[in-house]
Amino acid sequence: MINKKKNILCSLLTLLLMSSCNWLEVSPSNEVNADDMYSNGDGYRNALNGLYLQLSGSTLYGKNMSWGFIEVLGQQYLTEKMKATEVYAKAASYKYDDTDVKSIISGLWTESYNAIAGCNKLISMVSEADPALFVENEMERDLVWGEALALRALFHFDILRMFAPSMEVNDGKSYIPYVDSYPVISTAYYSNADILKKIEADLLKAQKLVAKCDVEKHPVWMETEYRMFGKGLAGELPEEVFFAFRGFRMNYYAVTALLARVYMWEKEYKKAFDCADEVTKASNNKKTLFGFTETLSGDMKDCTNLIFSVNSETLLDDYKPFVTSGNDNLFLFNVEDIYEGSSEDQRGKVWVSNLGSLQYSKKYLLEESETGYDVIPVLRLSEMYYIMAEYYAQNGNFTEAGKMVDKVRSARGLISSSSNFSSMEDFRRKLLKEMRKEFVGEGQLYFQYKRFNDKSLSDNVKFVFDLPENEDI
Repeated sequence: MINKKKNILCSLLTLLLMSSCNWLEVSPSNEVNADDMYSNGDGYRNALNGLYLQLSGSTLYGKNMSWGFIEVLGQQYLTEKMKATEVYAKAASYKYDDTDVKSIISGLWTESYNAIAGCNKLISMVSEADPALFVENEMERDLVWGEALALRALFHFDILRMFAPSMEVNDGKSYIPYVDSYPVISTAYYSNADILKKIEADLLKAQKLVAKCDVEKHPVWMETEYRMFGKGLAGELPEEVFFAFRGFRMNYYAVTALLARVYMWEKEYKKAFDCADEVTKASNNKKTLFGFTETLSGDMKDCTNLIFSVNSETLLDDYKPFVTSGNDNLFLFNVEDIYEGSSEDQRGKVWVSNLGSLQYSKKYLLEESETGYDVIPVLRLSEMYYIMAEYYAQNGNFTEAGKMVDKVRSARGLISSSSNFSSMEDFRRKLLKEMRKEFVGEGQLYFQYKRFNDKSLSDNVKFVFDLPENEDI
């Protein structure tokens, strides 16, 4: 598995040597070999792999969008263990006007639109490409096309979640551009509703394109052993590394799960439920594709639960300083605040270690020999059950809502039921507590509080990032 992943990374690095782009479009000086690059299927593969490399970089999900900056905004860590003059303590106080915090926010904007430019270039080329250029002909052409569309939607959705208010307080104003052409024709800004419709359109089209591989022709590749570890019967394994490890790419179920997340943001609860329900019921030859591991001790990331992840070979080195005694910035918490002293909850036992009187997450401290050492979760099955629970709660069916939440609780070792919700407000409060337990270090909490416009997160919480000064177009 490790060698295969390293081969993939080599392809990514090849792309980076070939091209780079500003947030609007690739500059002409960097397009020297563009025709050669897209003269065969390998060029398209490299272009797509480059987008995943950007997504997994430290500016985005390799750090800032997972266990770093966004998790700090979600108040998952104790500010008292961060040096007051350093960026994370200031971020935890939502000082978005601070120079250091501005730098991170600007990086999120710029890197995301950089990647969107790459998506648009690839989409413009692959949508017109002859299927004969590709080893797997139309199936491969459509896979590249669909994944590029899904990534474009993901990048835009994350920008929207950061730089625009939630639909709970939607004011109809325009906040960000949706850039979907190459070269750029317009940088018009759009409202939340308009952006979400464009994201939905991209994801629905992507769904159809990647289904040919993941659902129709090679559903076995979506099973956990194939999807996450590249293992399986020799006759069923993809012959080429490009088709392996579908759990690290925008596979059909990742697109569907992202659609569920988008619909929740849009407050389209029934559509969100239907997408989440499809993922929870996904199977191949009566074998469930996604589930929960029996014990987290052997698989701390619970890879069976993962629908889409990014991988970072430097994860351990990047994360370790933040949980090492003596450093100025420590990402620590009080385990009682999160796991409420439960002796049943596997997460509070397996995911947590002590540093003095406080605790930290061990999710990202795995050595290379350990299962999932380089994995950073982006979409989990757990979230799908929470989405289904919220749909039921919105319809006043708190009993069914409780059953959905209990699917996760039970899998984590908790015997007690959560179904005693007295109101929608009570449901939201308890759901956020459950999400905090499940998504430690995964960058989810801030966005969940924002989605509800729940300012109990912090007295001075600020849910909308300021536009970067150098990108005010």
